[in-house]
Amino acid sequence: MIQFGSGALMGHFVTDDIRLGTCDPKKSSGQIHIKGQKFGNVEKQMTIFTGSNFEAIVGLAYPALAEPGVKPVFDEMIGQNLLQANLFSFYLTSKQAESIGMESDLTFGYFDKSKFKGDIAWHPIKYQYMFGVQLDDIKFNGQSSGVCKSGKECLITFDSGTSLMSVPTFASGALTNQKIPTANTPVPCHNPQQFGDMTLVMNGKEYVIPNEEWTLPVQPMSMAQGGA
Repeated sequence: MIQFGSGALMGHFVTDDIRLGTCDPKKSSGQIHIKGQKFGNVEKQMTIFTGSNFEAIVGLAYPALAEPGVKPVFDEMIGQNLLQANLFSFYLTSKQAESIGMESDLTFGYFDKSKFKGDIAWHPIKYQYMFGVQLDDIKFNGQSSGVCKSGKECLITFDSGTSLMSVPTFASGALTNQKIPTANTPVPCHNPQQFGDMTLVMNGKEYVIPNEEWTLPVQPMSMAQGGA
């Protein structure tokens, strides 16, 4: 049994060959054949996994996060010398982009240079469990939140399986004290833009997240009413 943040899976481990991609050059750059991969055959699922939106969970974190005795798929690829380079990359589009034919994709062994402009910035991994990178600061509307200046070491982890950003308790409390809205602590506002863009500072490099990407749509706050 494996417990995730929003659900659980149960079953038995099996070993088989796995093939990723297709030999059709119009759909893929090639097929990856992994021999003798150990994985869990799911026989029972709970909560978010019970719908039709999941076919499998493919863990791409470090081996420290894998179940005992299981070597992750990506590490098997590395060990079997199946990749041009030992890296993988995600390209994620919005629903609006998907509606005009722009699809998200995952590449192994390379990154697609046609999917971005400019140069790639590389950051050292400080915590090899997921992909933990040094976080210097979180800014809102250009102003430091001070979250990473309270004697706490800040890391930011990239996780393709988490749809919302999450922070530890100490950071959540700091944001709440500064009247910065979160999913758990909404803040009355005239419009979301008054909070400005969010900026993540990693190893001195700033990454700006536009306001509409980190705030939820404005919703009316219901008021409880009582009477004698």
